[in-house]
Amino acid sequence: MKKYLVTAVAGLLALAPAIAHADTPPTAVKISTPSPFPAGCDHKDPVGTNYPNAEVQPDIAVDPRNPSHMVSAFQTDRWQGVGGHGLITAATFDGGRTWTYATPPAVSTCSGGAFDRATDTQVSIAPNGMVFLTSLSMNTTTPHGDHALLVVKSGDGGRSWGTPTTITREGTGDTDNIWNDLPTVYTTGKDVYVAWDRINLDDGTGPIYLAHSGDGGTTWGEPRKVVDFGVGKGASGVRLASVQGKLVAFFAYYEPIPGTADYATSWRSITSADLGETWSAPAVAGQAKSVGTKEPGGKNVRDGHDVFGQLAAGPHGELRAVWQGSQFAGDHDGAVMATSTDAGATWSAPVPVGSSPAKQFMPAVAVNSDGVVGVTYYQLDSTGTSYWQATSATGTSWHTTKLSGPFDITAAPVVNDGSYYVGDYHGMAAAGTCFVSVFAKTNSGQPDNRTDVFFTVS
Repeated sequence: MKKYLVTAVAGLLALAPAIAHADTPPTAVKISTPSPFPAGCDHKDPVGTNYPNAEVQPDIAVDPRNPSHMVSAFQTDRWQGVGGHGLITAATFDGGRTWTYATPPAVSTCSGGAFDRATDTQVSIAPNGMVFLTSLSMNTTTPHGDHALLVVKSGDGGRSWGTPTTITREGTGDTDNIWNDLPTVYTTGKDVYVAWDRINLDDGTGPIYLAHSGDGGTTWGEPRKVVDFGVGKGASGVRLASVQGKLVAFFAYYEPIPGTADYATSWRSITSADLGETWSAPAVAGQAKSVGTKEPGGKNVRDGHDVFGQLAAGPHGELRAVWQGSQFAGDHDGAVMATSTDAGATWSAPVPVGSSPAKQFMPAVAVNSDGVVGVTYYQLDSTGTSYWQATSATGTSWHTTKLSGPFDITAAPVVNDGSYYVGDYHGMAAAGTCFVSVFAKTNSGQPDNRTDVFFTVS
């Protein structure tokens, strides 16, 4: 096995251009293809604008025992309101040289499923190569109504997908006031977890729910409420990692500010030492201070601020968490990071990532096999929007590299509130000593193909 790992890492390193270490950006490779879904495949009257071939919000996972094996997933044909016609997956077994596109998982009507739309996908790969994918699938055009959280698994590395398993389905009848949002999937082997926030639309309560499989996704326990914060309080954007033999959940926490219509938000973590059965009290990683992102014309970019942070475990028992915040930049947001060395029980004081005066948004994080931390993010300045990576061996001194761009964010799909949208998050992971990422990038002058998904390795 050790010899195989060395060979796999060597193959991946061959893909990382030598110029990546000389302040010249590595090549971003397009991995999305034209949508396989015809217009009207959901057999519903359209509500709002559909953006054909617009791929957004990609994620990526790396096989922990074979870093040349990776799987990416993203939604396509994005709707103005919520979701897309379906989910697309791409798998590589040679470090990104070539990609295999499976028949889309049956999480939407357009791919043979039972729901009109799909969104919020994430992927995770077990040490045996089993791949898990989650989807928020819905028969509604707004976050209210019939919807389900689905898990699909692949036993051949992402070349094909099995029948979806329903983790929970609510939003009608006596659960008309419930919306299960922003699922994440994470596996350590036989243990597979799906976590999300279950929103009560009447009072704004958003406790964290968890479903656990102890047999590699064959059977699932009943979803359980693992943290309840009280009326009007809740969590968003749960992310999972394992470190020091413990499972850690990282999330945005919100609570109403008395006497106002506003909310106070912070980044917090909880820890479980018994496979998610019981959890610690929340620990604060940092305050959520952000102003959001606007393009030069004054319109908003939907960037996931105060909703999505990202979490990664390192080889020395460390956790790195990143989010978008203005506490160091003042009048605009930048990427912010905090570190824990005790499985999320306590966190260091947050630090800025890099030193650019430009607007930074939607950061993601990974830690490679040497313990080097990498953060990818979008950056918006007078030249347009570009995609960057910052790396640090210490977590305080950073080397930054532009990976792609600039491009025009105003060519992106527009969502209901008028914001430009390439996703609320993007995917990043470590592959041995390398970093890999997937992100959505706009295509100017192509109204029927506004965005594509690109892959980088460095």
